[in-house]
Amino acid sequence: MQEDVMGVKLSPVVTSSLSHRESDHFGQLLPKVALTYRLNNGSNVYAVWSKGYRAGGYNFQMFSDILQAEVRNASNRLMADLDIQHDDAAYENIRKTITYKPETSWNYEIGSHLNLLGGQMHLDLSAYYMQIRNQQLSVMAGNYGFGRMMTNAGRSHSTGMEATLRGGALDSRLSYALGYGFTSARFDEYTDATPEGTVSYDDKRVPFVPQHTLSANADYRIDVDPAALPDPSHRFHLRSVMVGLNLSARGNTYWDEANTISQNFYATLGAHADADFGPLHVNLWIRNLTDTKYNTFAVQSAATGMKYTFGQLGNPFQMGVDFAYHF
Repeated sequence: MQEDVMGVKLSPVVTSSLSHRESDHFGQLLPKVALTYRLNNGSNVYAVWSKGYRAGGYNFQMFSDILQAEVRNASNRLMADLDIQHDDAAYENIRKTITYKPETSWNYEIGSHLNLLGGQMHLDLSAYYMQIRNQQLSVMAGNYGFGRMMTNAGRSHSTGMEATLRGGALDSRLSYALGYGFTSARFDEYTDATPEGTVSYDDKRVPFVPQHTLSANADYRIDVDPAALPDPSHRFHLRSVMVGLNLSARGNTYWDEANTISQNFYATLGAHADADFGPLHVNLWIRNLTDTKYNTFAVQSAATGMKYTFGQLGNPFQMGVDFAYHF
């Protein structure tokens, strides 16, 4: 660091040494109760009540934030070399800065597994409700701005449902699956201290949780008659070809606690053709067939004094081939 005092160039040295020990011990009883009632055709209905737990920890990446704040405060009065000392109160303040609490949840779920059409079709249905305390969130570090840290939201809840339909037809040559999920995750109590004052995020959507998820796939197997081949006894003769389509969709998804940036609902389409030569399998695949533009992640930062949004684009159209050989 260089200072200009009365025309004299000074280069004082700032030293900040941290030497302290912290530890935490987490002990938790996690009960789970499940009831299942079986129906005559192998179907069932069930109910589950359980407690979830995620241990707390330390934001080690926050030390650069702490040291920069110390140097910034020291520079206001710096005239010579300075060795920043830390007393018990300073270490306690650092401990509060870098630690985050354990997350706990109470989970309630009801659902059913149904066998339909004589077992040719299966339908899974479930609905759930979660009460979460001290939910752990990944956010931008306050002072430095470019690093990420874990913090806790006071209270939140999540309500949702899931449905999956799968089955086969045409003598098992056709297989299919369709899945849909809906989630409403919101903060009940969550406030944060900002340079502009205390901000409340109550009733805001929890970031990184898509409201809708959808998946679908269908595969059709074309069997090859060995009698139609020139040499059906050959080890590498073509046995079957599998062609299929798949769809994956999700959104909308918020990327911040204030719900100011988000990813709209989007879908990607894929296709594949798999040739079975016995020990050799050749799979030609295409991903994101429609070249859909979407973000897999986004974050805002004001570290430079201006607030910018940085997003990571999803993979574009891709095509490839895989070879698998079984010895």
